[in-house]
Amino acid sequence: MTQQLDMFGTLFPPPPPKVYIPKPRRTVLTRAYGAEGHPIEIYEDSPEPFEMEVRGIPCLVVCAFGLSTYAIEKPGSPFWSETGFRSMSTRGLIDGEPPDYEHARATVTRLVEDYIDRPRKGDGSGGLGGKLTKWWPGYVLDWQHAVRWDYEMDRSKTWDQWGPERHAEIWAKHDRKRDAALARMSAEGIDPNEVGPPERYKGPWPDF
Repeated sequence: MTQQLDMFGTLFPPPPPKVYIPKPRRTVLTRAYGAEGHPIEIYEDSPEPFEMEVRGIPCLVVCAFGLSTYAIEKPGSPFWSETGFRSMSTRGLIDGEPPDYEHARATVTRLVEDYIDRPRKGDGSGGLGGKLTKWWPGYVLDWQHAVRWDYEMDRSKTWDQWGPERHAEIWAKHDRKRDAALARMSAEGIDPNEVGPPERYKGPWPDF
């Protein structure tokens, strides 16, 4: 099959497609999530991550792919995100520019304090209403919702559309994952009773 070009297409052929070249990156070791040597990948020309405090809460600040804050105290410590991570605005903190840490600290303080003090909204678009939360590793948050699922769903009917064998298999997998998380919490010194139910959950909750 031949392609017929018009006169202008012949005189001015389209430019060749641009080849995407990924921006070089590097890995830095940090104290994110309460760990020593937690690796975080940033651009080669990004400013070095730094630590600071906002209202007495220490955090790690990373100015790469936007502006992000990480908890650096152990799980269960107060933070402005239950995951121990929150991305913020990138205003005034642009990758590749010479790092202005004084300006960065002021920006982080302003953005985090605004989020802490902003009233809560039912759709999740607000802030924390002046009250910090506790942060937990992802597997602990998954465990919270697995226990919540046990109380909210009818085990005899949920997933029964797949037939008896598949129904039993799915629930067995659910139970194994929940119990494995509980065992891991015990090994890592996390008290499930301190974790408690997910935020805004009003139903029954067991003592462990």
